[in-house]
Amino acid sequence: MVGIVVGLTFLFGFGNVFALALRLGVPVWVAPLVAPAVDLTVVALLVAIRRLSAHGTAPAVQRSARRLLVLASAVTLALNVAEPLIAGEIGKALFDAVGPLLLIGCSEVGPGLLQALADLREGTQLLLLLHR
Repeated sequence: MVGIVVGLTFLFGFGNVFALALRLGVPVWVAPLVAPAVDLTVVALLVAIRRLSAHGTAPAVQRSARRLLVLASAVTLALNVAEPLIAGEIGKALFDAVGPLLLIGCSEVGPGLLQALADLREGTQLLLLLHR
């Protein structure tokens, strides 16, 4: 589900970031590269945090990765709402904030939720082995 939210946020925000880049005078060949770079950073960090958590990596390492994840999510929010705010379209900016805010929520809840699900699965498998 986290992957779906990230994917939908990417699709949702791609046009917003592209429009902002063009408004700011970014070359047309560079403009479509910004949104994917930020979104792929978010995906990579979500996967990395999950793997770190699953392998018992020190909480300090996980915290720094989570901080970067929240920062990348905040950048996604800023990029998505900047163009409508510049144009004075507050309603559109609020609408465009929905996807990135869900992404921020997933970045906060996702790693712990994924770990809890993995722990639950391992516990269920252990119980099945004990009952055999």
